[in-house]
Amino acid sequence: AVQQRYPQLLYESAGGNPAAEQPFCQGALRHQAQWEQGERVAKAAAQLKARGWRPDVIAGHPFWGCMLQLHRIFPGVPQVPLLELDLHGLTGTPALDQWAELLAIRAMAHGLCSTPFQHSTYPADLHARICVIHEGIDTERCRPRPLARLDLGQGTVLDGRAPLISFASRHLEPLRGFDTFMRALPSLLNQHPHLQVVICGRDDQGYGPPPSDGSSWREQMLIELGPRLDLQRVHVVGLLPHDQLLELFRLSWVHVYASEPWVLSWSVLEAMACGVALVATDTPAIRDVVTSGRDGVLVPRRDPEALASAITALLHAPHCTAPLRSAARRRILDGFDQRQCSRQRLKLLEAVVAGRRP
Repeated sequence: AVQQRYPQLLYESAGGNPAAEQPFCQGALRHQAQWEQGERVAKAAAQLKARGWRPDVIAGHPFWGCMLQLHRIFPGVPQVPLLELDLHGLTGTPALDQWAELLAIRAMAHGLCSTPFQHSTYPADLHARICVIHEGIDTERCRPRPLARLDLGQGTVLDGRAPLISFASRHLEPLRGFDTFMRALPSLLNQHPHLQVVICGRDDQGYGPPPSDGSSWREQMLIELGPRLDLQRVHVVGLLPHDQLLELFRLSWVHVYASEPWVLSWSVLEAMACGVALVATDTPAIRDVVTSGRDGVLVPRRDPEALASAITALLHAPHCTAPLRSAARRRILDGFDQRQCSRQRLKLLEAVVAGRRP
């Protein structure tokens, strides 16, 4: 019914304007997808119930619709949703995509956030009902390794002897600071003739809007910067397999995290666990894990000159970055180790099952 009726209803409500119709239809399809995901999860849960299985507690990510109907299958079972980010609290604009999360908040016994910044975006009257515990980083796998080596193909092999800057984001987009990073590169490449740059990420649409002309942000930046970029030394490698990504972090003289205020990336935590010298934009999200001058260097947002200056200072003194590198790994060991975080999450679930306040 939604498939058949929504486009026509929304087209009429937009006054027959196709440009106005498109976002409404996209929103309706997203809502439909969330509902259908809830149906699939409920069907799987009903099969478990038919075999005599009943959970003590339900934990899940509500945004995709997974938890929408579990109260119907398992009435009375306490629910603990993972609350990723309140977009309304972050931007001040209502986010209709979050309707499934709002229903999960209404039904939850207790909520769970990964970082203090994410927690802070939710209304203050919910704060006491939401614990802050990260998923955790595998610090045994993500660790320094002196003999790291990475073959990028076509004769390019990285072994850590030449200066190397890395940048990693699932999507290459302004929301994650890709444009700011690219604008910092021409001066860095000019000052350091042996510098290599490796950029990990995809061109498809991420969390922010795409370019208005339908191209990718990478294409936009290549047009803007043109001959000022030495493309023989700037390698855009897509999404690397995880083991290769960790090798890249180990080899990097400087790793850059230039995100706008958003959910803290696992990649920056894994890079810190590998002992990088980190330069990051100064946002509330990154301040949850980095103190500037102690375990990383923070610079103003959207400031390519400040970013390039901070990177240059570290490239000129690679042997003096050891304290930053060791402090970065220690920060992850102390606050984001996977084993420690898992124990804390289990304690939260046990408290909920027992009817205690976590």
